[in-house]
Amino acid sequence: MNKTAVLTGIATVAVALSAAAQGTINFSSASVTGRPRITKDGVNTGANITVELLVANPGNGGAFESVKTTAGLTGNAALEGLFSGGTVTVPFVAAGAAASVVVRAWDTTTGATFDAATVNGSTSFDIAALGGAGTPPSTPAIMSNYAGIALVPEPSTYALAALGLGGLLFLRRK
Repeated sequence: MNKTAVLTGIATVAVALSAAAQGTINFSSASVTGRPRITKDGVNTGANITVELLVANPGNGGAFESVKTTAGLTGNAALEGLFSGGTVTVPFVAAGAAASVVVRAWDTTTGATFDAATVNGSTSFDIAALGGAGTPPSTPAIMSNYAGIALVPEPSTYALAALGLGGLLFLRRK
């Protein structure tokens, strides 16, 4: 047996094993029963909103890693506050395995990233079994226990607003 055939066989097995380790999630609030929405100041919103899916990586001590970002849907009242990121492959969680998930959203007019944004929110939940198992692969897991996300300003934003209002009242009294 020559070395090329052995290396080709090893490479084929490695690719097959890595493909089998990938689970899938339907990253969409539009497909969830009840259609949980993203709200800002109590109103459904999708304008200037970015939504991110993070999944706990068991190979990295359970640290959450970003696997997909998408924009909030806008355009009409039926879509406002929803998002649809399509099928997402999670390379570090096996198909059929449970996964801990965080969905977070932020207003991009207040910051380019979740950490930089002053108006943001998140929700976390578990998925019992990721999709993608079997032949043909099973359908992606649906975020069935996903809750809506309320975007709220950071407390410092409220403090700044109160300071400004106090300044206006002080000037008015003079």
